[in-house]
Amino acid sequence: MFVYQEEYSVLDVERLTHIKRHCLAYYDRIGIFSPSITNAKRKRARRKYTLLDILVLQAVSELKLRGMAFNKIRKAIEYLRKHHGLEKPFHAALDGRHNVRILTDGLNAFYICFNDHEIIEHLKTGGQYMMFDVSDAAFDLKEKIMALHLYKRKQESEKFKQTDSSCINLAKWQSAQSL
Repeated sequence: MFVYQEEYSVLDVERLTHIKRHCLAYYDRIGIFSPSITNAKRKRARRKYTLLDILVLQAVSELKLRGMAFNKIRKAIEYLRKHHGLEKPFHAALDGRHNVRILTDGLNAFYICFNDHEIIEHLKTGGQYMMFDVSDAAFDLKEKIMALHLYKRKQESEKFKQTDSSCINLAKWQSAQSL
């Protein structure tokens, strides 16, 4: 069973996606992608990301790596929000209900495909397209999150052991002092 937390820190996102924190801040600043959760009460709001946010960030990062310009990525995200609801295709991939793929020519065409037939229909029009498999990214992300949870548990366990041994040593020292 897949267990996830409600929010992830910038450090968690950096560990999961290998997107550096200055890039995350840059994406937010230029309007490519902003985290869903921020603590506006603080002077410097802390960014917190949902699982869906992280998956969208992976798509943004992959499209950028493949040479798509930021203004085109921003338009693609706006298109998704307007025509599909940004969450729907990404939730479908996270839930494993559909095999979701993003198909784009990197310029004007941008498609969300839920099956191979849809991809073939778009490819029949000709041209060169790049594809990002959202479902594969979601599967990989889930595995990375489980590994991150195990890493955090191990860290907490190590801290507990150190604290426990410190308490034992303190108790031994106090008993030696009372002799």
